[in-house]
Amino acid sequence: MKDTFDYIFCGYGLSSSVMLRKMSMDEHFINKSILVIESNKKDINKTWCFWDSKNSTWDSFIDKKWSNIKFKNSNTNINHQLSDIRYNMIKSQSFFDQIKKDINLNLNIRIIYDQVSDIKHKSNGIEICCSGGVFLGKKVFNSIPKFSPYVDDKRFPILLQHFKGWTIKTENNSFKSDEATIMDFSINQKNQTRFFYILPINSKEALVEFTLFTKKILDDDEYEMEISSYLKSLNIKKYKISSKETGVIPMTCYPFEKYNSSNLINIGTAGGWTKPSSGYTFRFIDKYSNKLIEFIKTGRSFKKFKLRDRFWFYDLVFLDVLFNKNFLGSSLFETMFKKNNFNSIFRFLDNESSYYEDFKIINSFPKVIFIKSFLKNIPKIISAYL
Repeated sequence: MKDTFDYIFCGYGLSSSVMLRKMSMDEHFINKSILVIESNKKDINKTWCFWDSKNSTWDSFIDKKWSNIKFKNSNTNINHQLSDIRYNMIKSQSFFDQIKKDINLNLNIRIIYDQVSDIKHKSNGIEICCSGGVFLGKKVFNSIPKFSPYVDDKRFPILLQHFKGWTIKTENNSFKSDEATIMDFSINQKNQTRFFYILPINSKEALVEFTLFTKKILDDDEYEMEISSYLKSLNIKKYKISSKETGVIPMTCYPFEKYNSSNLINIGTAGGWTKPSSGYTFRFIDKYSNKLIEFIKTGRSFKKFKLRDRFWFYDLVFLDVLFNKNFLGSSLFETMFKKNNFNSIFRFLDNESSYYEDFKIINSFPKVIFIKSFLKNIPKIISAYL
């Protein structure tokens, strides 16, 4: 007889961890049986950044906050002081360690380290096949990308946000500790969308990250070469690398919720919980997990869980332009930051802006290119909602 659980999580990354933490704070889930299946115990070195109010609900996990931000390319250098919000950074290892303590203390949870080989739909739930056994979940949350259907659907283009970052320590004061550079496009774009982040921890330590929005990833040597070259351009010559991190995030407007089943839902990157046009992830996992937690308590089919709104349509058009004219990335983001109020931009990037703010931001982009993209994508928009 198979072991049966109220909830099974396939994958134990950011989205599953956030969901489990919120379950641990909700009495509805305290006595539920939960299984988490993760492939291995490897250490993960990731950094997540997001906008939030000065007093964030994630304050106990935040490693650094910035009150000043900077946008830069070859034509523009914009510095902006934040008023009622902050740009926040969370480092993954301490985040995961703390959440594991919380959920082990408050939930009836079992964690196994095994490889999920198959997911099967049964009349009484979802069957999860692993090398070490077969488990049945009444409700299943999958965050393993290979089981998400978007990979094989060519109707919706996929750009990749891929990056490599070094956390470095310098001999001299090299950084403004209260200023985060969120986009620096001043490097050679090579007909693509390429930029750097600089996230200072203090005046002598920072995460310097090379990021691209392109169709293909680079050879590892090219990331390393670009970071070294960028540091030289900043006149940073003497430093030690304390850690490195890499990642690849799919940017797509694939209509994930059309493929939820009654008892299985894809979450995180595997479920489209990433801002398609920017790659921002943490903020959206936070918001979408709140909605899903409340939805679970209704007992309704996951087929009824909807996330798409008007911002999905904006992202579809913007992503299409960036996919077909990748060299425009620097100028498009420059236009947005030069012609619009910063707080409006942040709300827009968080899918929380007003219709008026949407209009002003959209109206600042090149009209002919975006109108052509909109007209071309009408069939996709219709099919996604049917």
